[in-house]
Parts: sequence; structure tokens; C-alpha cells
Amino acid sequence: MKFYEFKEDEKRVDIFNERFYKIEDKFYRNVTTILGIIDKGYNYAEWLKQTGFNSEIIVDRAGKFGTAFHELVERYLLEETVKYHDNAHLGSQTATALWERFMIWLDFWEELNEKHEVIYQPESIELVCYDEVFEYAGTIDLVANVDGKLEIFDWKTGNYLGNKEKLQMSAYMNALKEMTKKEVLKANLIHLPAKKPNKKGYRIVEVENTDKLFNLFIATQQVFNSENTDKPKVLTLPLEVNIKEK
Repeated sequence: MKFYEFKEDEKRVDIFNERFYKIEDKFYRNVTTILGIIDKGYNYAEWLKQTGFNSEIIVDRAGKFGTAFHELVERYLLEETVKYHDNAHLGSQTATALWERFMIWLDFWEELNEKHEVIYQPESIELVCYDEVFEYAGTIDLVANVDGKLEIFDWKTGNYLGNKEKLQMSAYMNALKEMTKKEVLKANLIHLPAKKPNKKGYRIVEVENTDKLFNLFIATQQVFNSENTDKPKVLTLPLEVNIKEK
């Protein structure tokens, strides 16, 4: 995924890669890029050996599936009508699996709203957060007030959740606190893997905002920065061309 910044007055678009976010005139390293240095564990390494070259294809498909899922949820939360056939271009098998996973998420969302008062604003969906002190940024799937308390929600469709995802939530909670000057006590990882973890088809992993967890993220960031000194590369392209101007 690449990020774009359109400058209509200068009739140009600046394109930079997913390793950085550009906030105003400053670049911030992507949280998921930082956490990419954490080993995914023995089981993942064995899976790579078994699948060989197919692993790249599988990982790519999983990424596209996750992106399509997030888009469905985002549109629903923005009160748009979402349809099964919206993803027909992905093929019937993928579209069906995607729709089934979305229906499971919908069950979660309806149950959450039955038990709690959940309030959110459109701008709190896919919210970009950043920390000016530690210079990192990321995108939060949803920020909402739950029974009057600010909470983070993140949708995960991959098969595994581990410390990496918890560190990600810790980074987001602290960045959101810096931005809003409000306490963020908890993040909720809503895990919807292909293989259902229980009868509901999803599980909720709560991540508390603790200094211990955030310090682990900062330590990981320091290790990353010691090994990665690359700078953001910006590709600038015109927004319009005309053969007469050549």
C-alpha cells in the first residue's frame, strides 16, 4: 500500500511508500514496519518451508483479503449499504469467504452495541495517529467511546495473534493519548481467523495500556532504528499532461 498527497494548486501528486506516514511536513515511521523485525515464530518458519514459493502468493492473498474486509467494515460503519456482490471481482470463493467473515464481525458489532453504549464519529474510522516525541504513526481501525470511556478497536483476519499485535495497540493507545490528551485505557483486538476459534467465530483480546508494554514497543523501535537508516523516497508526478505543452 502506498500513500498519496495531492497538491491541486501545484497540479502534482507526491507518492511515498508504506514504510512512512507524512504528517504535515514531517515523516513518521509506520508502526507495522517497526514491528516487522519481530520474528513470527517457529510455526511460521515451518510453514514457509512447507509452502515454498507458494508462501508469497498465500501471504499476498491474505493481505488483499484483509484489506477488502477492512473496507467492508469501514463502509458499514459509515452507514453505507454493503452487498455481497461488492467483492464479486475477487472471485466467488473469496467473495463468499469474505462475506461470511463480515457476517461474523456483524454479530460481534451487534452484540457489543446491545451490551454497551458505543459512540463514534466518522472521522474516528481508519484514524491516523502519530507520536511526535517518538516519531511513529499508524492507522487505528476504530476509536469509540464505550460507556463513556475511550477505546480502540482493531480487526484482525489473520490466523495468529501474538505480542506483536499487542505492541501495536500499545503504540496506538499512547499516540492517541498524545493527540487527544485523553486517557485510553484499553484496546480491543477482534480476531476473526479463517479457522473459527469458537462457536461465535471470533474472539476478543483486550490489551491494557501499560508502561511495561509501551516500553517494550520503544525498545523494539530502538532496535529497528539501529538497523534501518533509510529515508522516505518521494515520487512526484503531474496531475495532468497535454501533448500541446510538450
